Amino acid sequence: MKILFVGNGMLRSDQYPIPDIGGSVQTWGLSKALAERKNEVYIVRRGNEEDRKVQGVTLISIPFKGIENMMPSYSAPFFMSVMASKIYFSGKSLKKIIGVDPDIVCLIDRFTGIFPATLSLPKVYIMHVPEILDCFRPYDIRANKLNALLFYVKKGTETSVMKRADKVVVLNTFMKNYLETKGFTNLVKIPNAVDTQQFIGNGDKNYVLYAGRFDWNKNVCSLVKAFATLRERRRGYHLYLIGEGPEERKIRDLINKNALQSQVTIIPWLQRKQLREFLGNCSILFLPSFFEASPVIVLEAMASGKPVIAKNNIGTSDIVAHNTTGYLYNNTHELEGYLELLLSDEGLRKKLGWNARKIIEQRYTFAKVAERYEELFHCTVKEFDGKKS
Repeated sequence: MKILFVGNGMLRSDQYPIPDIGGSVQTWGLSKALAERKNEVYIVRRGNEEDRKVQGVTLISIPFKGIENMMPSYSAPFFMSVMASKIYFSGKSLKKIIGVDPDIVCLIDRFTGIFPATLSLPKVYIMHVPEILDCFRPYDIRANKLNALLFYVKKGTETSVMKRADKVVVLNTFMKNYLETKGFTNLVKIPNAVDTQQFIGNGDKNYVLYAGRFDWNKNVCSLVKAFATLRERRRGYHLYLIGEGPEERKIRDLINKNALQSQVTIIPWLQRKQLREFLGNCSILFLPSFFEASPVIVLEAMASGKPVIAKNNIGTSDIVAHNTTGYLYNNTHELEGYLELLLSDEGLRKKLGWNARKIIEQRYTFAKVAERYEELFHCTVKEFDGKKS
C-alpha cells in the first residue's frame, strides 16, 4: 500500500528523520513501522533538503521561508505567523501529493490538512490535540488569552477537516465518546506508541523528572509546591524540570520563594537522546497537566521502566494503570501522598516500573500500533472504493 503523511509545516516539528516534537516523533515511528511491513511510505515535510529515502520512508521537502522564527516565542504575532505558514504549506503540499498518487493520505495537523482534505482520495485524520472540545476551551484560554479568538478558528478548521476525512483517529476513550455525542460516526481509537528499543532503565539516581512545556495547562507549579513540602523528609532527592514556555519566570520565582535552588534544576529543551538518558535514570516521572490526549512522555517513561505519577485526566487515565504502573491523583493531598509513598520505597518503584514496561511491550509499541493503522488504512480504501462504484 502507498501511504502518504502530510507533515506539520514547521521547520522544528518536521525535522525528519530526527524529530524532537511529540506528534512528529509519532509520525516518524509509525511511518518506519509501516515501511517495515512492506508498505510504500511518504512524508511531505517542510524543509530545504533534497527528497530522499531514509529507513524505508521517502521524505519529500517543501522549502519556503516563514516569518514565525522572527517573532517572540508564544506572542500573538508568533501564533498568527505559525498559522499562516501551516496554511501556505497545506496549499503547496497538493502538487506533491498528486505527484505521489498515494492509496491513502494521512493528515496530522488541522491547518496543514486544509487543502489535502479536499482531494478525492481516501483520507485519515489523526486528532493529536483535543483543542476543539468545548470542555477544553476554558483551559485553552487560560493557557493563552489569544485562544479566546483562535479557539473558534481552530475548531472550525479542524471540524471541516474531520468531516472531509473518511476516518478520524482519536487517542483516548473520552475523545471518542465526546465526539460521538457531536454526531461523528467515523471515529477509531488508536493510542500513541513508543520505540521500546530506545528506552532502557539505567538505574535509579534519586530524582523526580518533569519534561514538557512550561504553560498553565502543564501545571508545573503544583509539582514544585509538592516537592517543597517534602524537602525536609526527602533531602536526598532532586527535581529536574526539562522544558521551556511562558510560565518559566513564574516557576523560577516559586523555586526562589521556597529556597529550593539546590534541590530543583530547570534545564532547557534537550535532544531526544539526552532526554532518554534522563528518563532512564530518574526515580519517578511526574505529569501534572490538566489536559492531555495521549502523553508520549508517559509512554516513554513507562518504556524506561519508571513509575508515573500523573494528574487524572482524559489522556493519562487511559494509559496509567492506577496502583499497577503508577498513580493518578485528583487533588493536592493525593499528589503529595503518592510522591511521598514512592520516594520512600525503592522496591515499590521497581515493581511499578517493571509492570509499566510490560504493559508498553504488550500494547504500545510502534509495531503493534502500525498493525492497527494498516488494518484501518485497508478498510478505509475498501470503503472509499465501494462508495465510488
